[in-house]
Amino acid sequence: MEDALLKERRAGDRVPFAMRVMVICDALAWAADVLDLSEGGCGIFRPPGCLLREGNVAQLFFFQGPGPAVPVSARIARITERHIGFEYHEPQNVPPTPP
Repeated sequence: MEDALLKERRAGDRVPFAMRVMVICDALAWAADVLDLSEGGCGIFRPPGCLLREGNVAQLFFFQGPGPAVPVSARIARITERHIGFEYHEPQNVPPTPP
C-alpha cells in the first residue's frame, strides 16, 4: 500500500539504473549506488553512516566511471533504513546529463 501511494506522487515512472552518486549536504558527503531514476527524482541505496533526513537539500553528483560528474540539486522526499528518495529541483534526463 505504501509503495502504491509513493508511486502516485511521482511525476514519472522510475527506471532501474546502475550508476554511482556522491551525495553532498553541507560539509558531509556519502558515495552511494543508484537504485532507480526518473525525470523528477531518483532512489539510492542508503549508504552506511548516512545522517540525512527528509527535507534536507543536497547536491547529487552522478557518475559512471572516471570523468566528469553531473551535478543535480535535490530534496530528500523520503528516507528509510535501506533507501533514500530524492526529488530534483529541475527535471533531468534519464540518466542525468551535463547541461
